[in-house]
Amino acid sequence: MCGIAAIFSVSGNISSGDKEGMDRGILLQNHRGPDATGVFSDDHVVLGHNRLSIIDLSDSSNQPFYRPDFGYRIIFNGEIYNYRELKWELIQKGFEFHSDSDTEVILVAYKAYGNKVCSKLIGMFAFLIYDEKQKSIFVARDRFGEKPIFYTFDGEDKVYLASELSALASIYPRDLTINQNAVVDLIENLYISDFHTIYREVNQFPKAHYLLGKHKFELVQYYKLPSELGENIPFDVLKKHTKDKLYEIIQRELHADVPVASFLSSGIDSSLITAIANDLKPGIQAITMGTSDKNMDETSGAKEFAKKLNINHEVVPVDIDSLSRLGNILKDIQPLADASLIPSFMVTDQIKSRYKVMLSGDGGDELFGSYNRTNLYQSVKFRGIPGGNKVIEKVLGNHSSWVEKQFATRLNDRNRMTLGGWSGYYRRHNLNNSLVSKVFNKSKNIHATWQKFVELEKELGENHSKISFHIDYATKLPGAFLYKIDSAAMHSSVEVRAPFLDHTLVDYLMSVPVDSMMPNRIDKELTKSILEDFTGKVKHGPKKGFSIPYASFMQNEWGELLESMILEGVSSTYFDFNREGIISLIKQHRTSPTPTLARVLFGILVLEIWLRVFHLKVPHDFLTQKI
Repeated sequence: MCGIAAIFSVSGNISSGDKEGMDRGILLQNHRGPDATGVFSDDHVVLGHNRLSIIDLSDSSNQPFYRPDFGYRIIFNGEIYNYRELKWELIQKGFEFHSDSDTEVILVAYKAYGNKVCSKLIGMFAFLIYDEKQKSIFVARDRFGEKPIFYTFDGEDKVYLASELSALASIYPRDLTINQNAVVDLIENLYISDFHTIYREVNQFPKAHYLLGKHKFELVQYYKLPSELGENIPFDVLKKHTKDKLYEIIQRELHADVPVASFLSSGIDSSLITAIANDLKPGIQAITMGTSDKNMDETSGAKEFAKKLNINHEVVPVDIDSLSRLGNILKDIQPLADASLIPSFMVTDQIKSRYKVMLSGDGGDELFGSYNRTNLYQSVKFRGIPGGNKVIEKVLGNHSSWVEKQFATRLNDRNRMTLGGWSGYYRRHNLNNSLVSKVFNKSKNIHATWQKFVELEKELGENHSKISFHIDYATKLPGAFLYKIDSAAMHSSVEVRAPFLDHTLVDYLMSVPVDSMMPNRIDKELTKSILEDFTGKVKHGPKKGFSIPYASFMQNEWGELLESMILEGVSSTYFDFNREGIISLIKQHRTSPTPTLARVLFGILVLEIWLRVFHLKVPHDFLTQKI
């Protein structure tokens, strides 16, 4: 796991300014890879790399990695879990290797398979290969967006790329302007959807794509989630196959030349990953976040689970109201209002001296249950009535407080499904009704998730039984959850691996009908049943995750901080904020708090902090002086 940055010029117009910018950029990404730093440049390219040593700790695997016999150089961020099997396959083809790293395996595989190399890789990755003979580049990102790449073009000649937005802003020689659509998107959903970024000029490299650059630039998609469903499978058969597959995957992901531990909450996903990991590697350490807030703390359930399975267990105490830590992260990334960003960073920061690799349960909800939405949809007798979506659109878009109180509050998930089917369900977000006019002066909603539904509906059909699974993989999983864990953990120089995101498992289960996975309409019935093989039948409490009670914080000190920032007026210039409207929402939340108000205000607070520490370069410790 590392940090990468690159500048490529079609015409061979790399300047001294480009090289100086790269020196600044990789310095900003040093937390992603503090073990080694490397830079290569010629007339066509500048390559920068920050290395976090996980596989083959020797200097021979430092990057940019070079094979002079091929004329290829590579910078790589991620892990290839099947690199040993792939290496053996390539040796059988007659290729030789000069290191024990997965980095060299990618390079040799590219020599053997060319543009089809990504189909041979199992893992998470973002890499660039430079062919110094052809003066061309090949850039690729993993299937589900685990490893980030931000990029921008300068005309038709140059492309700039980096793992983190701060590094890209440093190597890109022009000014960047705020993308107001992304500002609205963040408050609507608490994350920025991956089809754009906070800056107009910058894009997120699309997951499951590669970029060819020689005389021109061409983006190509190499992978799509399976959309065809197979025949029903007996639950016992499906369970055995899935369990066997998880053992195979976790065995691969436990491999590292540094210590590996596992995150453990009281939820199903991390518990199952930890149980299998402990079975394969007895003595593995399980890590749980501990907090004094009883509504968020999961130590009791995690301790009981670890004791029952005789798993080594450690509780790491976290000060969850530490806004200064949030500022420290936001100075390097685009805005993200995921409530678990702060504690995820604080946990990994405390264990980084002992564990460089952590296993997580990320992707479990999206793969095994889609947050029980499909079961809810199946339980609704009538799904979508004539004119139902028009009713939902008018009610949710009406700015009248009377309409909101009388009708909008009644549009819960079930009622929206009843009126408008899946389309009705996906129309709601944080800025429905009067909130948009109170937060912004002129901005309109962008409905990013609903727009994604419309796109997928055309491809899959609205009644495709796994359409909500597909939407999860296209929206919140990459935009919020995976970006959050990468940003938090890599800021601590810790790699996080997610076994549930092995694409061979995803391909298999996404083709399995919902009726086979949840025959009794029990949410995540398949993973619960596998976990019971370890624990017996137990009652699982609600998952809390590594989160923070920002709703109550926003009623007190955080709300006061936000109010002072809004009154400063700095953000009105950049974000078109309605100062009076936001102040009224802060006061309303103090006396009549709601989850929606809390989410909106927390999103605004994140934007206010990001504007100062990232865009305006105010030192992030200003937060300690304000609280």
